[in-house]
Amino acid sequence: MSALGIIFSNIHDQIVPELTRGRTMASIPFGGRYRLIDFVLSPMVGAGMETIGVITKTNYQSLMNHVGRGRDWDLDRKSGGLMVLPPFGHTENNALYNNRLEALKGVLGIMRKSHEKYVVMSDCDIIANFDLAAAMKDHEESGADITMVYKKTTLNGESRRMNKIMQLDENNRVIDLAVYQGGQGEVNLGMDVLIIDRTKLISVVEDAIAHGYSSMSREIMAPNLDRMYIRGYEHKGYYCFIDSIESYMQGNLDLLDREVRKELFDCEDRPIFTKVKDSPPTKYGANAEVKNSMIADGCTIEGTVENSILFRGVKVGRGAVVRNSVLMQDVMAGENSELNYVVADKRVVVKDGRNLSGYITHPFFINKDSLI
Repeated sequence: MSALGIIFSNIHDQIVPELTRGRTMASIPFGGRYRLIDFVLSPMVGAGMETIGVITKTNYQSLMNHVGRGRDWDLDRKSGGLMVLPPFGHTENNALYNNRLEALKGVLGIMRKSHEKYVVMSDCDIIANFDLAAAMKDHEESGADITMVYKKTTLNGESRRMNKIMQLDENNRVIDLAVYQGGQGEVNLGMDVLIIDRTKLISVVEDAIAHGYSSMSREIMAPNLDRMYIRGYEHKGYYCFIDSIESYMQGNLDLLDREVRKELFDCEDRPIFTKVKDSPPTKYGANAEVKNSMIADGCTIEGTVENSILFRGVKVGRGAVVRNSVLMQDVMAGENSELNYVVADKRVVVKDGRNLSGYITHPFFINKDSLI
């Protein structure tokens, strides 16, 4: 089954402004060595997709540094492969796109030249290892116009993300589609992964442009559920949406659970690829103590680390204690400092003797290159 992949790298930037001031949603670091785009790009490669376009908008230098020409995903090819698609102004005031339909308008030429039968579209705000090949097979066999991947879950409270809730009949056909309005209970939560016929998508985008539509789900799909065969495909494994600094911390700390790691990374037919970096092994001092933590290469640990995720090059000084925290690349925790429920962006320096503490529902966030 041939398919063109389209990844929206910026759609949800505004919901985690702390992490996207200088980068896209797609390039947010995760889990000690990964970026969020890895959890979308890898399933596409695993499903046999050979042409994948990444639509960008702003702050995409770190994204380009990470994906490069796609070599680490076997996408460095003369024909097709990985394409980073920089934005260009195409609205009346020459502004950049504001929604998925405007973003797709900018890549209509690529879709028209493509020879793939289907298009798979995805955002970059999810941590999961979903079986995209099975979803594509289900879509083709069912004859659906659109297939939406969803997760059956319980939502509590509000979210900055415009969560799409699907109601399905006994044959997994979508009979109602709406934005989550709050409340509690089990719902079918759309994961913003869509499979659609390429020529159908081109027609939908052209029609949306003619009518001035801005939302594919609200103005095209929801009003036409009786005329379009929109199907749901359930993802039954682990998932985490990154819609706040709290969910970002929780998603990282979830990796300390062996079962979560198995679901994400122990699938032989669906590996999660990332950019390979050669770093020296981590150095542990004579008084270092590490419990239930994930520590990347190139770190220097002289103090105590518990229930934490440490990226490459992190230094924990003598007598320092790091608990329940996420420290990104090249962070330094000074001697006798204490960090608890802290998310520190790249190259943060915490001086000797500092005591910083947040809580699981309100982590203490430190901006990139800060000196505390």
